[in-house]
Amino acid sequence: MEEAPDFRDWKDLLSNLQGAIFTHLSLEERLSIVPSVCKSWASTLAGPYCWQEIDLEEWCNQTEPNKIDRMLVLLITRSSGSLRKLTVSCVQSEKTFTFIAE
Repeated sequence: MEEAPDFRDWKDLLSNLQGAIFTHLSLEERLSIVPSVCKSWASTLAGPYCWQEIDLEEWCNQTEPNKIDRMLVLLITRSSGSLRKLTVSCVQSEKTFTFIAE
């Protein structure tokens, strides 16, 4: 008789737990590597749980200023209103500040 395995499938984890796991990865890893692993991971990353805390400070120091506003809009939209903490510098436009405030 076969014994039941002592582990669960990734898809059985609650979405907020999956998202919490991904928050320990860098922004680059979450945006470029994780979505290509499997559909389940890509789906989790598209949801709001990975984007409740957004830290773009390091990324801001390494990228062109005009890309910062676009990234902010993308990630804040992904948070679906669940954003709790935002760390960013070099915001380029008043329009982006307004978007963040709303």
